[in-house]
Amino acid sequence: MSSPARFATCTPVSFHANEYFFSRDTGLICRSLQKVGVDCRVIMPQPAHEDDLPCTDVVRVSHRKLRSAGWWRRQQLDTVVLYSWGDPRYTLVARAIHKAGIRLIIHFDSSGELHEHLHRSGCRVINRVKDYLVNRLRARHLGYADYITTSAPCITSFRHDPAYGGRISARCVEFPTPVNSCFRYRGTLKEARIICTGSWQLPVKRAGMLRRTLELLLSRHSGVEIDICGPVTDEMETWRAALPEPQRVQLHGICNHGQLAALNDRASIALCTSESEGSHGASAEALCCGCSVVCPPRPLLSVVQWYTRQDSGSVAAEDTPESLCDALLQELAHWQQGSRNAHAIAATWQPRFSVESLLLPG
Repeated sequence: MSSPARFATCTPVSFHANEYFFSRDTGLICRSLQKVGVDCRVIMPQPAHEDDLPCTDVVRVSHRKLRSAGWWRRQQLDTVVLYSWGDPRYTLVARAIHKAGIRLIIHFDSSGELHEHLHRSGCRVINRVKDYLVNRLRARHLGYADYITTSAPCITSFRHDPAYGGRISARCVEFPTPVNSCFRYRGTLKEARIICTGSWQLPVKRAGMLRRTLELLLSRHSGVEIDICGPVTDEMETWRAALPEPQRVQLHGICNHGQLAALNDRASIALCTSESEGSHGASAEALCCGCSVVCPPRPLLSVVQWYTRQDSGSVAAEDTPESLCDALLQELAHWQQGSRNAHAIAATWQPRFSVESLLLPG
């Protein structure tokens, strides 16, 4: 497989180009491609930020230039990976790259649900109109792509949806999310440990659901231990201190990739309690380290549910702490009985998250 000579990743949002940025999404793609010898840079809108890393491979330009085919043509690029979330607001950027004659890969990070407006509260007629318009405009946006990288549930949704159909699904390549190569199973003996990673200060992560689920689990399984990674809130610290056996729960705070990889390597199960997620990088990282995944049966978690379908996890029967606890106990039993295999899980999923899959032929 031959790789194009010059790559760029583009996000149409002025993120901080700091260490965190280069640990995920477009920043991670750029660094990963550079590691395998590909000439790659990041293109983002102005302004720059004080914590931007002092590197020459971040190009800041005006929004006007991002929408200019002439500007893109002058960059002499072969391929651009556009992280636009399929958002119609960035259609002019996609069109400019396409008109410049550059091969365009649009990454569509989604839960797999294309009709999210229909699940929202409010006037049903207005929501239906919004849903129709968004899907028409999103299909136009994605239509400028030579390839669309996304998850299998999204590809299936495109294929069977009249707003997209074969025209869009034929351009899709299965690539749910980039995962750093440090997330790999090293053969460590798996323990009866649950890892939970998230920005727990955000309502969508449902820290309350996490706490109630883990309380039940700790009371029903005498040997399980818990690793919680992410910002430690006062509420989380108070909750842990009040547990009958607080030593069984570790609050690690914000972890770097090396720390997360080591914790995933020991853990057996990654728990997702979120209300909704796209490709959910934390679950993807855990799979690469040979963990199985447990999540609730929510409609906007279809990608995380897909992660469980190859002897690699369980979906709870209901969206309740009791049901999530049952699913965790079931997974712990699978591990104890030998019906979960860390080597097999990692071997199945790691190639799906490899950035090198973006080195498409042609």
